[in-house]
Amino acid sequence: MAQLKKMDQAVEVEDEEVAFLTGWQPMTGITGKDVDESVRVNRLIGAVPGQCWFNARRVVQGLVGYADASYVEGIAVLNGGQLLEHGWVCRPDGMVIDPTLPTAGGAYYPGLEFRGRPGIEAFLGTPEGRRCKRSPFYYAFGWGGRDSPGMRRAWEQSRDHLRALFPAAFEADV
Repeated sequence: MAQLKKMDQAVEVEDEEVAFLTGWQPMTGITGKDVDESVRVNRLIGAVPGQCWFNARRVVQGLVGYADASYVEGIAVLNGGQLLEHGWVCRPDGMVIDPTLPTAGGAYYPGLEFRGRPGIEAFLGTPEGRRCKRSPFYYAFGWGGRDSPGMRRAWEQSRDHLRALFPAAFEADV
């Protein structure tokens, strides 16, 4: 048994659950976004708008040269301040490949990282993962992924980013 923050409260959980909830934490540091490659991959897979999770998974699972890339879920803050739960690909060199929003500018905050095809298959082989075959993987980690330390951190970092961009929006009315 171990104590872990779950549903925003410290609770006692079994070691297996701790291993699951703390697994798949982001490890690859983001170094930038390859817009040209994102556009190329978008066209190659016929990316579907609004289906970022599936688009990114299709890249890692199906394209030559992407078997070792990571499928990442987290939060994107687009230029202009739009914040969204998002899925993308991260190459081992840290470059983001975004088949769904190939030309959009902004910042990416990773919450979960599934390293290569083996990482995706390992997650899908868990009881929680089997329930996420047709949905974003973060659904296995509570509402908004908040039971995952990485997803909580991504939410916090994205909110800090917005506070820095729009400080007046976060000031309390007096």
